[in-house]
Amino acid sequence: MMNQTFTDIFEASTILSRDALSFSDANVKDISEWVSSLSIMQLGDTSKALFSALIELSELKCSETLRFDLLQTMHPMLENVLGSFEKHFVNQGLITTDRNEHIIELAILLRKHFAGIYIDIVRRSTEQLEQNKFSIFALHKKKNLQTARILAIFYALEQLTELLYQEHLLYSEPMIGQWFIAHYLYEIALKSNIHFTNINQLQGTQNQLNNITQAYARLILLDILNTNQIRQTEIQALYQCSYDWAKLLQIFPKETSLSKYIIDTQKDQPPVYNKQQNEGYSPSIYVVIQSLLDHITSTLHRSNDYLSQTEKIYLSPALKFHVQNILGTVAERQHERYEYSAQLQICFSLLTAHFYLSKAKNFSETLQLDNHYALQNSSRVASGLTQQETSSLPNNQRLNREAKLIYQTEVLDISVNGYRIKWTEEAPKNLRTGEFILVKENTHNQWRGGVIRWIKQSSEKSLEIGLEILAQEIFPCAVRVQADQHSHNYHPALLMQSQNLDQVKNSLILPGSQIFREQQGVHLRLDKEEFKLYLLKAQLITQSFIQFDFEFLDDRQQNILKNFMFKQTKDLNNQDVWEALK
Repeated sequence: MMNQTFTDIFEASTILSRDALSFSDANVKDISEWVSSLSIMQLGDTSKALFSALIELSELKCSETLRFDLLQTMHPMLENVLGSFEKHFVNQGLITTDRNEHIIELAILLRKHFAGIYIDIVRRSTEQLEQNKFSIFALHKKKNLQTARILAIFYALEQLTELLYQEHLLYSEPMIGQWFIAHYLYEIALKSNIHFTNINQLQGTQNQLNNITQAYARLILLDILNTNQIRQTEIQALYQCSYDWAKLLQIFPKETSLSKYIIDTQKDQPPVYNKQQNEGYSPSIYVVIQSLLDHITSTLHRSNDYLSQTEKIYLSPALKFHVQNILGTVAERQHERYEYSAQLQICFSLLTAHFYLSKAKNFSETLQLDNHYALQNSSRVASGLTQQETSSLPNNQRLNREAKLIYQTEVLDISVNGYRIKWTEEAPKNLRTGEFILVKENTHNQWRGGVIRWIKQSSEKSLEIGLEILAQEIFPCAVRVQADQHSHNYHPALLMQSQNLDQVKNSLILPGSQIFREQQGVHLRLDKEEFKLYLLKAQLITQSFIQFDFEFLDDRQQNILKNFMFKQTKDLNNQDVWEALK
């Protein structure tokens, strides 16, 4: 029912069947007084009243300029209510409760009807401007109608962007007609040559974006950068930064050598990567993202003074890595998927992985340190210390029972380097994009290390999750950064060995904090021995962990590392044989 309502709004104008509003007279003064009588504290009653008001306003027989003015009067209160709704489904769990589902449905309905009225104003005003011949005495009316259309296109694109943002937060797909109507709005602006008209000068406002092209570019940008591969907090951060970044996108009616994305405005599709398209795809809009890519790359090498105030607040190393990776690489799948049926065991987080790979030893036990060594780091984990030591540690630094849980999931299909799984149970808090994982099929005894690449909402309260396997061989270890002469701070870490054709490659998994960076010297602890090494290029950065290439200062230590890995593998194989004989 709800999807049908949405489709109707996108496909055709609402029929004008109402002579008057039931809640107020149809003028700005009375509507303003009615809005003032609503209380944001009574969210249920206020949202119900606003929803009814939107429906009535969409059906009201009146001029489009008046409809625009009345909607603008309601606009701030609508945004306040929708902002309050948003808090109910951000960071509340990926599989929602029935109550949250009702809130989500109402929030999307409100946003959709909100956008729908602006879209209807554009449709009707365009029809009137194209079909009516305005006399010299009606030029003022024509000008007002043109102004209403410019502003309605801008605000309709803004609402469609907000709707897409809501969908990203819920890891859900756009609805039928959503992209087609966005392209339609921009095409009208192009044909009428109003796509660069300054909205703030026209209306006397202080919007962060100045024109219709920037509003359309922001919608495009949010779609390009949100690939279901980032967390809700990062989606929110992208949303904030997109106001600055939309101004760096360039949109052209013809292809250039830098056109990385293309749009066929006659299709209900988002931008696609510019490659040889199927027959029937006729792009008319070409998007250049090079200036934004150059800007993001520059943030890696310049001081924070180069960043805007918004970027200083929201642009984390993990988000920089994500944006640079998306904009700088080919946006298409490299490996085919194959049907596959299996049960997969999975557990979450670097620390949990360290625990199981260390044969269920707590991190402090694996260090094999004498008492004079201190574990004084805020990110350390102390399970297995003395009762006095443990009681002084923060609760969130202990590996609790929930963190140790191993879950059973259903595999939907596989690719060369990963799985697509289905999740139907309540989602644990560590089931997030970018989380380090251990996985093994029931038919295999060996854990493999990987990462949650993407999450999508599926039907019937379930999730589809993409897992990438990073390495077949994985070994627990520890790393410290020497802070001073008396205090050694150890962090759980994992050595990973992967093989591509005949090349064997080692990398190091470290906690995703600001402590570790490229070209940094750290001490690697293997059993009771320590070696100094240098962290090289970061291969992967998420909110949970960083994967580094590394090199030893002394090449002879490379052999010690090989012997350590060989011994660990041999012990594991012997243990597997013993378990099989039990």
